[in-house]
Amino acid sequence: MGSVERALHLLDTVSAHPSSSVSELSALADLSLNQTFRLLLTLESAGYVQRSESKKYRLGTRAALLGQSASWFQTLISAAGPEMDELADISGETILLATRERDMRVVIDRRVSRHSLRVQYPVGSKVPLTVGGLGPVLLAYAPTALQETLLETLKFHTPYTLDAPALRQEMARIRREGFRVSREDYSLGEFSVAAPILDNNSQAIAALNIAGFTARLDESTKERYVAAVKKAAQQTSKSLSEKS
Repeated sequence: MGSVERALHLLDTVSAHPSSSVSELSALADLSLNQTFRLLLTLESAGYVQRSESKKYRLGTRAALLGQSASWFQTLISAAGPEMDELADISGETILLATRERDMRVVIDRRVSRHSLRVQYPVGSKVPLTVGGLGPVLLAYAPTALQETLLETLKFHTPYTLDAPALRQEMARIRREGFRVSREDYSLGEFSVAAPILDNNSQAIAALNIAGFTARLDESTKERYVAAVKKAAQQTSKSLSEKS
């Protein structure tokens, strides 16, 4: 696994610093010259990097094709963009778009709250699937084996984190009703109102939420946010379906 991680790290380095030599990449990636040379040979033979006549390295054809196959992220971000803008206008709170990465939810786009006191989840940030709004929404549609594993190894982050039986019931409710409202189960003082973005097979490929501080979430505001987030997620699902 260490070799795989080093190879991926080196590939990231080549991407960030194209037309670099072996010695330059070695220094940039903090790898030995011998490690860098051997990894580059492997990556080059597999087509993930190319070496120029001047012995400079850049990404290869296989890396380009891999990037094209991940273009659905941009399609998703584009489809969700107008809905995120509307949610930001409605609430003034932080708006997050997230997908599942193994046992975590990862933010792939966001709108920053206009409040000076706001929740902070930058693009790329990860939170366990068992907590918050986005995580359990994505977990509710995840493979059963993953659900069972996470229920068996559940970690408590606050006194309000759901235990395994309660989380199991919550996942069933999410699938029935299409949303989740969380309060302080991951971080004290924070709320999240989330809904799934579904594909044509009714599987969650992502989730949207409104996130902020619980002091700003009364009952009428909660109901308004639930309706808005569900509508935004449904519209994003529809937009993606039309583009597929």
